[in-house]
Amino acid sequence: MAFQKKAPGDIKAGQMVEVAVLAEGPIGTGGAGPLIARLRIPVERLRRGPTGHRLAVHIRKWRGTNVVPITLTAPGDPWRLVSEDPPADLRALLDDSRFLAQHVYGVASATLDLFESTLGRRMPWNPEGRLVLKARDLVTATDTGYERDTNIIRFGSIDRMGYKVPTALFRDIVAHEVTHAILDGFRPAWGDAMATTEQIALHEALADLVAILSVFSSRDVVYRQLEAAAGGFEAGQDVDEAIMMRSIFDFARDLYARGPLREPFVGAVPDHWQELPEPHKRGAVVVGAVLRAVHRLWVERNRRFGEGQSLQQKAESGSIVGTRVLRMLIRGLAYMPPVDVSWHDLLRGVMASDLDMVPEDPRGYREAIQAEFSGIGIHRVSLSNISGVDNYQGLRYPIRLTALGSDPQEVQRFVWENPRLLDAARLERRTPLSSTRVRTSERVTPDGFVVSEIGASFIQTVRMSRKEALVRLGLKTKRDYVDIRGGGVLRFDAGGRLVYAALKPVMSRERQGALFVSDEQHAAEQEASSGVQNKFHRTGE
Repeated sequence: MAFQKKAPGDIKAGQMVEVAVLAEGPIGTGGAGPLIARLRIPVERLRRGPTGHRLAVHIRKWRGTNVVPITLTAPGDPWRLVSEDPPADLRALLDDSRFLAQHVYGVASATLDLFESTLGRRMPWNPEGRLVLKARDLVTATDTGYERDTNIIRFGSIDRMGYKVPTALFRDIVAHEVTHAILDGFRPAWGDAMATTEQIALHEALADLVAILSVFSSRDVVYRQLEAAAGGFEAGQDVDEAIMMRSIFDFARDLYARGPLREPFVGAVPDHWQELPEPHKRGAVVVGAVLRAVHRLWVERNRRFGEGQSLQQKAESGSIVGTRVLRMLIRGLAYMPPVDVSWHDLLRGVMASDLDMVPEDPRGYREAIQAEFSGIGIHRVSLSNISGVDNYQGLRYPIRLTALGSDPQEVQRFVWENPRLLDAARLERRTPLSSTRVRTSERVTPDGFVVSEIGASFIQTVRMSRKEALVRLGLKTKRDYVDIRGGGVLRFDAGGRLVYAALKPVMSRERQGALFVSDEQHAAEQEASSGVQNKFHRTGE
């Protein structure tokens, strides 16, 4: 095997390159060709495949099972990605294996970079290694999805207009499935065998929102939607609030009509929606609330700029608002507990993280999200003591700052040395923590300052006999044993001081009783989420 004698000296950390992808999917509207988006993604050395440090794309021939390696770089220079626009003809586009590889790699890389640049840290896979995206696989459309524990995403095909169309050519589908993989690496317990329907629904809602809002971040896509919603824009016509609302919801519905096989939204919020047994339908209610917040903020932004804006300017405002809300959601992930997350945990995480980044919130982003969540029955988060640390006065810090940012044992020692914190987490004293993670992050605030923090999460899983579960937690079960767990996330500032805490107490009769309820309820939860516990497959019925 031949190797280059010397790597290029002009490749710098953080250097980006532009790559053309389909803005939505391969099938345009009104007979027009597909829209193209140009994404900026990190530069890396790409082998044939294409295969990079974190991602590998496999393209299978239309007939047979052989994978054909694709080269996306210039001859002799694996650091220089060559971006090519897609063919305008649909048949040629569907046969273009090179563009399929470029599109999948570009969208996956951009999605990963969105999370890493927003959270200020590398996002691991579960398990470690490369994420393999099989862009033209021998699976059905409903089995398109991310497989837990294998680092594989399989993309099948759908029948459209008499053609067999790879689902991987739909930008939202790629972003959705890559988001599942990112969340699974970041918080494995949100989708494992002990996860409840609520956690699976949250997984699906976040993946939907990343898919929708990352596509909506393209000004050209928003412009086209405004035109369509207005029935053809004419000079002097006012694009009112109703048109803007229709444009964003029609856009999201259209994505899912042309791509996955489910309807992601509901009209009126169903009664007792938080008890719906199907995770996608439960998550759809929250997706709708976030999109209504985007609409509210978009309308307000247009009002500030006054009359006389062009349609392009209004479209750009929509893409800016969508991107800002999307980054708020992603930043909030680092403030959420590693187990048993709820919709209220999501809202608290978004509020707390945004409060750290933008203390004043002059444009009312936090209020818009709070209001829409309140509208679907998720209680507002009080901004007073939102960090939770006021509950733990007089903490001791017998720790080494250098170790705190890298060594889980140092975090465990901090918890142990502070009995008040230990009691709040209600840890089982005889059982060791089953997982402790420590990650540093650096984020840039709007005023240009770098916020450096250390995030630590811990989980404890306790196996209890039938008798012990009854005596200690009041759980009534006919099983020989039950597994219960809890944990928390702690965030420290650059000086090693605790600035945020979100805990899920382990040995809590009230919390564990609400989660377990009964053998029948426990079995129903497992059955409801079993279809997506190991595979985030099946986009719907």
